Amino acid sequence: NNGNDGGGLPGNNNGNDGGGGNATSLAHGVVYIDGVGDLSEARFPLNHQGGQLPSAYHLMSHMVVVVPFSRIQDQFRTRKRRRQDNDVVDDGDDVVEMESFKNSPLLQLRWFRLVCDEGHELGASHAGNEVTQFINLIASERRWVLSGTPTTGDEDSLEYTALGLMQFQRLLLFLRHPKYGIVPTPDAINGGNSSSASGGRDGSSRRRSSDRDAKRQNKDSAKQAWDTTVKMPFLRKQEAGRQELYNIMDQCMVMHKKEDVNLPKPIFKQGEVSVPVPLDVQSDLVEAVCSNKRGIDDYLDVLYRMGVEVERRGADLKYKLQEALRGGSTLFDVLLSEYMATDDYQMMVDEAQATYVADTVKQERRQLEARGGAIENVLGAPITLATNDDSLSSLSKDRRPVKAVVYSESHNNLLSVADYLYDIFPRENLAEMSEGRISEMVYELGRFRNNYKEGKHCPICNCWNEFKGTNLTSCHNRLLEVEDAEGRIFLIEPERILRAVSADEYSAWSLDRQAEMVGNSLMHFRLPGTEADKFGKYGLSPKYWRVDDGLIIDARDPHPLLPRRWNENKWAQYGSQQCMELAEKDLGQGRDNYFGPLPEYDNEGGGLNVIVKLRKWSKCGTFHGTRRWYTGPTLVDTEIETVKEDVFIMLLDASLATGLDLSFVTHLFLLEPIDDAALLEQVTSRAHRLGCTGPVIVETVNVWQGCLEESTKAVAKQLASSIVEEEEENRRTSTAVCEHCYRSFESMEKAEIHEHTCERNPDSSAVVDPFHLSSVYRDIRPPALL
Repeated sequence: NNGNDGGGLPGNNNGNDGGGGNATSLAHGVVYIDGVGDLSEARFPLNHQGGQLPSAYHLMSHMVVVVPFSRIQDQFRTRKRRRQDNDVVDDGDDVVEMESFKNSPLLQLRWFRLVCDEGHELGASHAGNEVTQFINLIASERRWVLSGTPTTGDEDSLEYTALGLMQFQRLLLFLRHPKYGIVPTPDAINGGNSSSASGGRDGSSRRRSSDRDAKRQNKDSAKQAWDTTVKMPFLRKQEAGRQELYNIMDQCMVMHKKEDVNLPKPIFKQGEVSVPVPLDVQSDLVEAVCSNKRGIDDYLDVLYRMGVEVERRGADLKYKLQEALRGGSTLFDVLLSEYMATDDYQMMVDEAQATYVADTVKQERRQLEARGGAIENVLGAPITLATNDDSLSSLSKDRRPVKAVVYSESHNNLLSVADYLYDIFPRENLAEMSEGRISEMVYELGRFRNNYKEGKHCPICNCWNEFKGTNLTSCHNRLLEVEDAEGRIFLIEPERILRAVSADEYSAWSLDRQAEMVGNSLMHFRLPGTEADKFGKYGLSPKYWRVDDGLIIDARDPHPLLPRRWNENKWAQYGSQQCMELAEKDLGQGRDNYFGPLPEYDNEGGGLNVIVKLRKWSKCGTFHGTRRWYTGPTLVDTEIETVKEDVFIMLLDASLATGLDLSFVTHLFLLEPIDDAALLEQVTSRAHRLGCTGPVIVETVNVWQGCLEESTKAVAKQLASSIVEEEEENRRTSTAVCEHCYRSFESMEKAEIHEHTCERNPDSSAVVDPFHLSSVYRDIRPPALL
């Protein structure tokens, strides 16, 4: 690869043309239009500028083009908005004229093979679906559908087989099956251009109408043949219908199952975390329910002291209390449930889960070191010595690096647990796939998989700039412009912020020195964390920053964690004088300032803590605008660096989990129980998939909330508290999972009994219904080895 066309080998790429390359040269390389991939061995553009695809001229210079469904949908909508008045879109009859989209680069080329990953989406969606319609218009010589589940749905549902047969026929439409799929007319293949000589608007309209009628007739004919020959006979349990369905699948389907490739089976565990109610809250609860209080306001005062947002809960909370006082529910339960819903208690829950995950990971890493340490390849990517059955049978021989994923269906819960994990581990130990752009997710996935990051250090502020597939031309790290008590204005890094000034500290300082502190104090609700440490988290994110905030910073230079800054002589060479002139012209409200030396302060008590006022903040590259005054070195003059890291935990949001290859992961922590067997299998399959060389441990972190002292429990039981009874009942039962069908059971004994008759267990004694669609799938065997 010459490095100029977005190919799969390292090289330079301008990132502005979707891959570039000379269309007259031999087609080679891979261009990613979008999507989550691994940047470790490639230099290709992501998130193409302007939301448009590269031109057909650029795409044709590549052997492989990868485009996600989301970009296909954008193409459909864009072309639909731009269609001419004489173009026809008839969604009711699932007919879309190619003229509506002929400007799309994907439709201007005839491809050798069209591969639709997660292809079950084509069958699960109605044929009029935007993505399905557009994909069906792409001209290709051959077509493939890739999917872990050819049809979707709950196998236990009575309608599963009927819906599955309908979905499968939609896949045959896409695959151009000669009998049960649409065979495009010549006009459709040529983009609606007829070779006949009939011209003019009327002739063109007649051609489109004729082509549309042919498509509709073709589709109706295919569906009728399917219903008559396959669907209805199969549903009536006629052998002819089953045999025809099997013949079709056997001709066009290649199926590999996990048991065929002898993948190590996942190991399911149930972790338990107890989160006790603070003793002072328990005392308030007991006093409230045992006293002679009778008014609603009395109980509202108790809840307010416990941290419940009484005003926000309003009428709903008053109604629940009134019902409890009338005997409709237990007053103790109402008070306790309201407390457990407070932010303070839920933060305790999140902290307990984070601590459990951290302790488990630390223990696994210690045990790995005792086994001789991890086995990695030269790039640091995970591999293992466990490559045969004997090794896989024992975790004691597992030498894979510990790679743990923390998964949650709740975005807010995941972020809260992440905050506590960052308090336990250095930032370089964690990766996040929870929010942000696709390019940011790519970067984080690469860090987690390969244990290193790529980017550039800014020659001005020395901050790290992440390489995310596009050229790094300007430092994107934020600097803060602050002003001290003497009116001196300068730039600082967020790392210098020790804490924000609280209202109490502001008042104490003013009384002590008989002077007003520079800047404004902060209200505690603006910052996360407990009262003890929340003001120290001010520098973590710009979302907490406000103009005129009072801050306490570390003004040492050099700082123990930061390099020494350039002196004034060097800055004068790079245009600092012109910078100050521009800043003065803008009355200090513009974007110009420079990262010069810090003011000199008296060293008090061995430290150098200074109180300043925040004026504004912006990116380093914005402050040092090369087009306005700065003439020194920039990121363009700096080479991409590879920095070794030790990343062993990734935070994964459920919305971003689909399609990821996490076959190198050793542990999967679920922050909430997953009772849906299909969803649990999908989540587990991120790691339990082709390529894994050892078992993945799937551990649900169960939280027992509302844990009480025995004396408090005694009072609660006298009051017939249902919360206490449910908590004790839950502790008596533990959930076990069938390793074949992923259904959950109350105990390991029940799960083992089920496995003997589980239809997905190849060694089970279950009698399989031959007219259940899943039974036909099981009859399709992998092709013989060559």
